[in-house]
Amino acid sequence: MEKSIRTVAQEAPVLEFTGERIVPGETAEELFREHEVRYVFAGKFAAGKEVLDVACGTGVGTAFLRQSGADQVWGLDIDQESISFAKARYRDCEFAQSDATELCLPDNSVDLVVSFETLEHLKDQKKFLKECRRVLRSHGIFICSTPNTTIYHLARANQYHVHELTTTEFENMLEEEFDELQLFSQAKQVYPVFLLKRFVSQMLDRLNLKGTIKRILGIKAPPPSMRDRFSADGGLTHGIQPYRKSWLVQPTYVVAVGRKT
Repeated sequence: MEKSIRTVAQEAPVLEFTGERIVPGETAEELFREHEVRYVFAGKFAAGKEVLDVACGTGVGTAFLRQSGADQVWGLDIDQESISFAKARYRDCEFAQSDATELCLPDNSVDLVVSFETLEHLKDQKKFLKECRRVLRSHGIFICSTPNTTIYHLARANQYHVHELTTTEFENMLEEEFDELQLFSQAKQVYPVFLLKRFVSQMLDRLNLKGTIKRILGIKAPPPSMRDRFSADGGLTHGIQPYRKSWLVQPTYVVAVGRKT
């Protein structure tokens, strides 16, 4: 492959955590681990492959894929500050600024494409999937994830999301581009219990009682994770399990693995 992407040695800029991208040392441990689980899962497919991480953010996951045995890893993201951070911090990988719907890599150039929590940020979701297919070699693997809007739109209001999908919508869209599709669940919820918790939480908010109850129970906001890299702790993968279609049990996130044939 022609290496048009250069790693630039420079001092890592200071990034503020806004909620859109993981920032090492600035992200709550629970959220840090949430992303970590997905990359540990993807890392099991990376050994000996040339890998592309689309919407890589600050590069912490890209670096983990390299650590997992990938021969070469490219990280692409539309945000230049994040790319500058990644270039300075993780120098075993190559990074460049790129739109996810116009990837700056040639056709048939990588063996594995990974893209977590990207689809919901894009207006043209189908073009993104076609681009991921374009850069994959024959029999290459595509791994991505997206929030299941059935759960997520009630759990969190995310200003950066353009269009969230149900699990069925996500599956149908990916089946248009990839074969041998397998779906996995992350952070499963018993739907009636989840709805009850949301109702109670909303009532406490309306009555301005949530803060009082947290103080009485001694609940504090989780501190930022001090870790700057993901760990290959095998126990983390328990959070991702084969998807079983059920109204009663819903995944918070859906992870898909497909193949280009």
